[in-house]
Amino acid sequence: MPDALHLIRLAHSNPERALDLPGGGLSVLHLSSGQDGGAAACWYVCLEGSLILDLPHGDFVQLRPGESYQAPAGQARRLTPVRGATVLMIEQCR
Repeated sequence: MPDALHLIRLAHSNPERALDLPGGGLSVLHLSSGQDGGAAACWYVCLEGSLILDLPHGDFVQLRPGESYQAPAGQARRLTPVRGATVLMIEQCR
């Protein structure tokens, strides 16, 4: 049986850089400062802290632990943590 992964600890081990998880299409990221979120189709699942996804036209989504958001392909976004955030990212297409 494979060992369990503690996603929050794993993300904290390499902050500001997305770490790919086994199985493909999954990554975990801990942020303490904002960064570009790209424009690929992706689910964002907040694991800890609070994350603001700045979207086009002044729109935004704030995620708290346990909340998720599906960003469609072609929708640019900026990821902005509020005092730190850890997020699981699930790419919909590679």
